[in-house]
Amino acid sequence: MGTNRIIFGVDQRWEISGFLIDDAATEIDPIRQGVLTLIFVLFSLWRVRRSWLRNVVKKCSNIEVQREIFKCLAKIVHSIWGGVDPSVVLEDLIQDFVDQTAFIEYFKASWVPKIEMWLSTMRTLPLASQEASGAIEAYHVKLKAKLFDDSHLGALQRVDWLVHKLTTELHSAYWLDRYADESDSFQNVKEEYIASTSWHRAQQIPDSAVTLDDKNHQFAKVESQKESSVTHLVWNPGSEFAFCDCAWSMQGNLCKHFIKVNMMCENCEGYQPSMSYQSFREILVDLWKKPMDDSVALDESVAWTHQMLNQIKQLVELTTSNDIGAVVNNMPLKWVSKKGRTFVGIPASIQAPPSSSKTISKNARRSRKRKRLSRLR
Repeated sequence: MGTNRIIFGVDQRWEISGFLIDDAATEIDPIRQGVLTLIFVLFSLWRVRRSWLRNVVKKCSNIEVQREIFKCLAKIVHSIWGGVDPSVVLEDLIQDFVDQTAFIEYFKASWVPKIEMWLSTMRTLPLASQEASGAIEAYHVKLKAKLFDDSHLGALQRVDWLVHKLTTELHSAYWLDRYADESDSFQNVKEEYIASTSWHRAQQIPDSAVTLDDKNHQFAKVESQKESSVTHLVWNPGSEFAFCDCAWSMQGNLCKHFIKVNMMCENCEGYQPSMSYQSFREILVDLWKKPMDDSVALDESVAWTHQMLNQIKQLVELTTSNDIGAVVNNMPLKWVSKKGRTFVGIPASIQAPPSSSKTISKNARRSRKRKRLSRLR
């Protein structure tokens, strides 16, 4: 119930739609306790993808080798739904790139011991979309910019200065974002945040700037919108583990080029569906296979299916509506006024009853009795 206390300690009127996690070691049961039993918990690939890509680029100098290693890492994740033994794909990766000592040693030490746990979590939980992962990344970038925007970066080594930074600038920035959402004010704050996401920047790239490899589906080319003479190459298009050669992607981030390519691949034949789609389809199939004689499991399956149906309806409504604001206002999660959520801790669930006239008279009699006893002493 610890998670419930944290959530409803802010405001008991919040209606939570779901949780997004990016760590396979996160405990799910506490989130689903109590009233959160049927809350969606989604898993984001952003963290594992970022970690793998950064180390591939850092520990392998040849860009062609980088592309192939990252493609093999994608195969490990895709094996969850492809009917392939992940251990076989993992062994192929280690054998094929045995000469890349730095990366293989890192991967064996940091990921091989826990790869089964990560794949199990990806298989069990529905995967978040690239849009959600892009939002997480944009928020992390914003926090880092505020945290390290200081001429005395060495001061952050002191705990007191770090706490000061967290409780002043970062905390105030967080609540400013929330206030902008709930009051429809500070439109520039919301617009700047939305514009900072790779998903939004990808939507600004015209389809004519993208060229797909229709023959082998191995790569795609994206013309730069700033410099017409520059073209970015995206390998393994259609996958969440696509590899772009732009500077932002080479730092392990989700770049607008590969997201734009994946947007177009969704509507083209010959490209594999997204991992989030494969995960969603697998979960629906598992729910459909629930035995009819297990009433508890069947009831839970029906509840989950109805909740998924509501999510799909909202997505379709968002896609087809001309007034997104009206659709958002009808969604379950609604921010309340700031006045109702600025108290510290959990409000008392039972308020003290108002004092009655009988209570007042009883207290007065007790007071007179104490005075008489004190005079006798």
